[in-house]
Amino acid sequence: MKSIELSGFKSFAKKSELIFNSPISAIVGPNGSGKSNVAEAFRFVLGEQSIKSLRGKKGEDLIFNGAGGESRANRGSVKVVFDNPDKTFGIDFPEVTIERVVHRDGINDYFINGSAVRLKDVIELLLKAHIGSSGHHIISQGEADKILNSTTKERKAMIEDALGLRLYQYKRIESERKLQKTFENIAQVELLRKEIAPHLKFLHKQVEKVEKLESMKSSLIELARDYFRNEDLYISLSRKVLSEERKPIDAELEKLSKELFGAKKILEDSAKEEKKDYLVLNLESEISGVRTHKDSLVRNLGKIEGSIDVEERVIRKQRELSASNKSKMIRLQDVESLYEEVSLFLTIADVLNKIKEFLKAQKYSADSATSLEAEKSIKEL
Repeated sequence: MKSIELSGFKSFAKKSELIFNSPISAIVGPNGSGKSNVAEAFRFVLGEQSIKSLRGKKGEDLIFNGAGGESRANRGSVKVVFDNPDKTFGIDFPEVTIERVVHRDGINDYFINGSAVRLKDVIELLLKAHIGSSGHHIISQGEADKILNSTTKERKAMIEDALGLRLYQYKRIESERKLQKTFENIAQVELLRKEIAPHLKFLHKQVEKVEKLESMKSSLIELARDYFRNEDLYISLSRKVLSEERKPIDAELEKLSKELFGAKKILEDSAKEEKKDYLVLNLESEISGVRTHKDSLVRNLGKIEGSIDVEERVIRKQRELSASNKSKMIRLQDVESLYEEVSLFLTIADVLNKIKEFLKAQKYSADSATSLEAEKSIKEL
């Protein structure tokens, strides 16, 4: 081991590094100076999982909690560096650095040469070098008496640990765990196999149907190819025969087309002359008809204008009569309505007021019916 570095671990608030450059090193100091914390830091970084053996109740107890004007830390870390010139740790690096970080929420992070790893990876790496978080290589206070007073089974475990058998025991336990997990998986697979057996049988039948369908499909494709090949040959031969039969017909059609074109040209020339004479006669007839229609329209227009003039004179006369109160006429029906209304009144004053209102309304009434009828006739004309 080359060195150990502590930061925020227990009583080590600031980063502290201990260098081991001699075969034997000693850490001395008065009580409470942190000697035991250094020993516990070794066990912590090597993977010790018992917080109680590190004199704590939870992971937060391993982090510096503040003292002497220093604020508490949020994390505690221990980093140890090992020499690895003969590849004792089984990795191709001259030095091996193992670091463990504990956070106040109890989560631990592990690193090997700066790369994040699992606790399992750290334990396997240390077991290859016969190093563990506890055992013969770390003797705590009272550990000597514990070794002398240990039972046969405990001494056997110590000897196996010293001989490097712990790695194989760990691997055996891990293999037994994986084997047990495998047996459980096999049992689950067997249950699944029994569950899906009917489905597999159904799918097998479906596969047979699909295979038969594919076979029939291939046969049909081959038959279709043969059929179309024969059809193509038949069409080619038929086209050749029809082409030979069509040649004299095409020649006769060409001859007839030429004769038809000549006759058509003669007919077109004759039709043009006849059409020209017809257009002249038709145009003269249309001009005569238009003139006759124009004369009729002029006569009708004169009559309409005369009628409008007569109606306008009637309207003017009626308006002159309406403007004069002397010539204004009152309808008998309106007078009868007035009589029925005043017959209900009890006083002469009410009767006179009603008559005044009636006369006033008649004085300022609209034009007569004669005027309205005359205006309507003008609009129609």
